[in-house]
Amino acid sequence: MDGNLQMKQKIDSAISSGDLRELEKVVSDISETQTRKEKKSLYEQMNAALVEAAFDEAQPELLSQLVEPTKEEIFALARRAATLYSEKKDEAWFSVIFTLVDKLDRKSHQSDILAGISRDLVQAGVDTGDIHYIERGGEAFDKISIRKYRSAILSEIIPLFIQYGQKHHNVDIMQYALQMLPEIGDISRQSQLHADVARAIAGSGIESGNINLVISGLSSATEINQKIRRTNSIADIVDATWKSSLKKEISDVEQIIDSLPDLPEERLTEVLAILTEQLLDRQRDKKQVYSKLLRIDDEKLWAGQTLVLELLKKAERSGDRWFLEKAFEFNARGVGETQLPIEEIVLSGIAVVEKSGNPTILLDITPLIDESCDAAKAAQLYRQITDALSRMGDFYHAIEVMKKASTSTQRINAQFFDTSVRLIKEGVRRDEIKLVRENILATLDIDIADSLVHQAVTDFCKEYDFDEVVRHIPAIKELAGSHRAQDPLLLECNTILIERGFVRQNDPSALVDMVSQIEEQTLREQAISTIAVEMARIGVTRKDRDLLRHATALTCEIMDQRARAEAMGGIVDQAAVLAVEDGDLDLLHGMRVLSTSLLERDYCLFAMGKVIHGLIMYGIEQLSLRALDEAAQILSQISDPSLQRQLADPLIEGYVRVGSLQAADQLSRGKARIFDGMMEPFEIALALLQTSVPREEISIKIASYVDIMLEYTQVYRSPIFAVPMTLFSLEIEGNYERTAMIQRILTFFTSYTKEFDSADPYEVTAYLLEGIEGGATTQPVLELMYRLFEHTGDVYARYSGMYRIVSAYSVLGDEERAETIIRRLHETIGTISEPPIRAIMLSDLAGLMAGIDHSTARSYLAEAQETLEFVGQEREAFVRKNLIYAARSLSAVSPQEKDVEWAIGQVSRIEDPVEYVDALAAVFDMVTEPAQRKDILSAMCHTVVSIPSPYVRLSMLFDVAQFAESYGDEKEIDELLEGMERTTGYVQIPFITAMTQQRMAQMLFSFYRASGKPAVQQRAADIVSTIDDDRIRYSLMVQLEQAMPQSWKNTVYGRILDCRDKIRSGNYTTKDMVTLDRAIRAAPDRAKRATYYTELYLIARNAGQHEVADRMLLCALEEARIIRPLSRRAFVLGDIACRIYAERYEDRSREILDMAVSEALNIRDSTLRDEVYDELDMSMRIIQEHWL
Repeated sequence: MDGNLQMKQKIDSAISSGDLRELEKVVSDISETQTRKEKKSLYEQMNAALVEAAFDEAQPELLSQLVEPTKEEIFALARRAATLYSEKKDEAWFSVIFTLVDKLDRKSHQSDILAGISRDLVQAGVDTGDIHYIERGGEAFDKISIRKYRSAILSEIIPLFIQYGQKHHNVDIMQYALQMLPEIGDISRQSQLHADVARAIAGSGIESGNINLVISGLSSATEINQKIRRTNSIADIVDATWKSSLKKEISDVEQIIDSLPDLPEERLTEVLAILTEQLLDRQRDKKQVYSKLLRIDDEKLWAGQTLVLELLKKAERSGDRWFLEKAFEFNARGVGETQLPIEEIVLSGIAVVEKSGNPTILLDITPLIDESCDAAKAAQLYRQITDALSRMGDFYHAIEVMKKASTSTQRINAQFFDTSVRLIKEGVRRDEIKLVRENILATLDIDIADSLVHQAVTDFCKEYDFDEVVRHIPAIKELAGSHRAQDPLLLECNTILIERGFVRQNDPSALVDMVSQIEEQTLREQAISTIAVEMARIGVTRKDRDLLRHATALTCEIMDQRARAEAMGGIVDQAAVLAVEDGDLDLLHGMRVLSTSLLERDYCLFAMGKVIHGLIMYGIEQLSLRALDEAAQILSQISDPSLQRQLADPLIEGYVRVGSLQAADQLSRGKARIFDGMMEPFEIALALLQTSVPREEISIKIASYVDIMLEYTQVYRSPIFAVPMTLFSLEIEGNYERTAMIQRILTFFTSYTKEFDSADPYEVTAYLLEGIEGGATTQPVLELMYRLFEHTGDVYARYSGMYRIVSAYSVLGDEERAETIIRRLHETIGTISEPPIRAIMLSDLAGLMAGIDHSTARSYLAEAQETLEFVGQEREAFVRKNLIYAARSLSAVSPQEKDVEWAIGQVSRIEDPVEYVDALAAVFDMVTEPAQRKDILSAMCHTVVSIPSPYVRLSMLFDVAQFAESYGDEKEIDELLEGMERTTGYVQIPFITAMTQQRMAQMLFSFYRASGKPAVQQRAADIVSTIDDDRIRYSLMVQLEQAMPQSWKNTVYGRILDCRDKIRSGNYTTKDMVTLDRAIRAAPDRAKRATYYTELYLIARNAGQHEVADRMLLCALEEARIIRPLSRRAFVLGDIACRIYAERYEDRSREILDMAVSEALNIRDSTLRDEVYDELDMSMRIIQEHWL
């Protein structure tokens, strides 16, 4: 480490002294260093010090002492030195550049850096105007040894030379650039730069008024290798000179040419052409021009052809006949000319003719063509002349020339074809078909002639207006007659005109006239059929029934019955559209009659099929079952089984769509219930399906019809659509296929079925149908439910469902159907192996049969009682309770004293307090004696308060309270109140506690109204005042017409009430909500804060202020999520769920209850966890049973 420090000091000392020998000694010392890494580090330190000193102290010679510098370092240092040289013009910095470059081993690296420095120095010369830098740049360039780098950098340097030369009027530097050009390897780039230099030299001459410099530029331009860039450069120079003060000099073409003596004739010809072109364009005095051209032609024997070509080009550009005439004159002056420039003559002649409007010149040129060129070229030139004459409207001369082209042509090209087609179309327009045939078609091969005729006729029909077409129908027919495939051609023309809208704008009789020439009957009648159907379509669009009738009449022109039937079918299709739009079913009736009268019986089937399709379309659009029924009637009369099956599917689909649309229509009006006649279209569709579709295909068809109904569920997500889908699905014979279809249907109604706890798709579907408004009171739906329960696997679920169906039939008054189902169930009840279930089913059957057949009902009850001895002790209480329920039903129909005695005897044998109370409630309904009722009520009150489970007891207390409220005295009420008060001590969910206290107060108020005792009223008021729930307490006070205490004004709930009306009307402000939020957050208890936010959520949601509601609910949940322990958090979330469920917002309530269950899942104590689960479950049940 010390050695390195000493070496560093030596380096600094040697640099400071400026003694190069001392620096060399330091380098020698470093070279003796043992390790390579250390040596490299010392060299880097030394180089860094040398660079710093060289640039900071302006000692460029120090850079020569650098040891083993890298390529990148040399590149950077050389550029830095070049920059300093550009700034200070110190030759030492310039010299050190080469010293640094010499340290590079590879020539490519040396050339690379020198190229960049050369460009930078030239750029400095351009920027400063000092040619010294440019010269130094040249010196750097001369030292580039590799050609690739010289070529590349020249592409950048030469534009700088041009820039400097133009700016400082230095032609020498531009000449120097010309000398360097051959080193550029890319010919294209070389030519481009050559052209730039030539233009720059000429530009200097133009700017200074020196014609010699201009000529020098021209001379340089003639040396450009690429012809296009060469001629463009020459043209640019001549054009610029004509625009300058040297226009007189440049107009002396002969003098300019003489100034370029050493050029080969080819290059002189290029210069002469450009000079002549500019002279002809810019010199207006034609005499002077003529004299100059004569002098050139006389003195330059090689110039004659060039002058002729330029005169012809000028004639083509200007359309001036003088130039054309002079071209002919100069051409005639030529000596030993071998070839006439006939192409240029034709082009210039066309230009002159188009300007003058006199075709004589072209006609005079025509004889020259055969003399001057071969047949192929002649055909091309004749075609060009024909085009020109045609554009002028000289049809007759054009067709004469085209005859020559047709005679001369050996191979047809696209241009010849297009010209011929244009002339033929013009011949049609002039009704000169004979002339067209003689002059164009006659000399051509028959295939080519047919192609021309086809193209011309179809183009004429596509391009000309309809009035023109109508006037020339005879010409079209005559020309088409010359085509070997006349019939398809006329058929195509007919199609083209129809697609263009001919029938919409003109009398269709012209089309009929045109196609009448078609010889083949099939094609002719096909064309007439197309016209007739289009007339029908236009008639429908315009609602023009006369046109529709004319279309029908036109089919009489069709002799072939099959073709006529197809035409009639097309017309019927269009008529169906009009019938649908106008709601006119009679129109389709008329079409049916016409079809029958115009067609033979065997061919009438096709038209009848179209009529059926029309009726189906009408039925769907107009929701008309009558139309569909008529379609079904016609279908039944069709004797062809294949056609029947073909038409049955769209008809069935029509019924399905009409039924679905009727349901959708009801739903759009807000009537989400089963309505009269709803199932009729589906039942008809099903009947058609069963009679017209092979048995093995029915399940596939049903799947397609269910798909149609599912389309409508995407718009109207109502379970109403499940009814017809179930009707069809139950017809699938395969058990697995049927079950899969039922399950598929259910996936679209999960929001209606997710609360139903069953995995059986048939049971769930029955539950879904039963839940539809009006479903349980509609016979078709009840029958579907019955069939669904027949497929239900669970015996108890199946029988329970059947019982509900029987009850529904009884309510409808259809006792016969109810009795049939009951007896069928009784016949199969013996298959139930478990005695408890069989006894319960028999007792239920007895209750259902009581109002239908009393004696049979009693026999069922007797059977159930006989089964009791086989029922185990654990189910005995429940079975006896069900027997008492059945006896109650029998007693309601035919009261008997022995029934009461028997029922009391059964109750006495029930030990379970819950079943005991339920059974007593049934007996209570059976007795009428006040004393008996009092004894039963006392027993109920005494027993209910002893039920062990708090939540079960609480639910039963609510049930018994209904009896006590109506029939109990103070003793029973006190006993119930005491039981309720004791039970609430076990309840953890505040809303359930408040709900119980509310029920206690309501009982006391009812008793107060019956007894008039002030003490009872006071006791009720005391209970109200102890209710912790602000909303329930406030609600009771409003019902009791008690004034709200003044102290409430300053409470949080009081402020919520103050803001309630603003939220309901939407007039709340941000300030109102912020103030309210601050008041809530000031409450010390998080559970209470969650309750307040929940109340605000309910107020906002009831008012339709969903954004505010969602924000308040989020605040409530945020408060609840922080509460500890987990059990209390779960209870607070359960309380929120109960409050929301009480307002019937089941969706949100379910989500929050799931949150509460998730929190309970994290409780480690299994006993506590189970208690939380039970309380959450029972709290929701109490809301369902005793609040909603």
